[in-house]
Amino acid sequence: MERARNRSIAGLSGSGLRIWGMLFLIIGIVGRSILQKRFLGVGEVSSEQLLEAMQSSQYTMIFATLALLLQAVETCAVPIFTFLLVKGFQHTSDIKMYFLRVAGVAVLSEIPYNLAMEGNLWDTSSRNPVFGMALGLILLYFYNRYKGKSVQNMLIKVVITAAAILWASILEIEFGVCLIIIIAVLWIFREKNMVQNFAGAITTALCSAISPFFLASPMGFLVVHFYNEERGEGNRLVSYLFYPVILLVVGLAAQLIVW
Repeated sequence: MERARNRSIAGLSGSGLRIWGMLFLIIGIVGRSILQKRFLGVGEVSSEQLLEAMQSSQYTMIFATLALLLQAVETCAVPIFTFLLVKGFQHTSDIKMYFLRVAGVAVLSEIPYNLAMEGNLWDTSSRNPVFGMALGLILLYFYNRYKGKSVQNMLIKVVITAAAILWASILEIEFGVCLIIIIAVLWIFREKNMVQNFAGAITTALCSAISPFFLASPMGFLVVHFYNEERGEGNRLVSYLFYPVILLVVGLAAQLIVW
């Protein structure tokens, strides 16, 4: 009995997965906000100028290569947080409050996101990916409401999925389309852990057709593979505020760097 219990708690809890996801996010945010924006001037110089600088400077080439690697690592957080979102939806006792918390983080993160990614407080070119998570929760709500396998319910779910993908595209949510597709796949295979991870890894790899950086994202499912079905210990407030706070800290740090 004790041996079975020890096996059940081996691996990573939900809190452990979240820590890994946070680590991947930090790596990616630093790479894009500091290396790409401050050191390489991405968005401020033309691609021709950047290529010329890379050819003439070994350090610029190293920074550019490192920046690309870090951005690829960031996408490993997508499988982790989409998986946790689906698990959270399955176990929450108050879907409305769950949605309000995620939507609140999305709104709270937008200005720090603009600061970290674009160097200013207001930018309309894209929305932070937490909006995609909030949209994903709406999708899951309708999946759960029309969970029967009748033709009508299946048609409704297809239409809702297409609508969610369309809204993610219209709102220009970063990773938005990929987030919706991955959440849908994880929900479909939610009762079969191994199949869910395999299907999720394939889906994230296919998302590289949208963004080449997603070639690294299936690695996130290697972390998810060790999930032990335990919630784990952790402060909810810290979990929800982590993303806007790290964006703000890195964004401010990037503004202080003189290059």
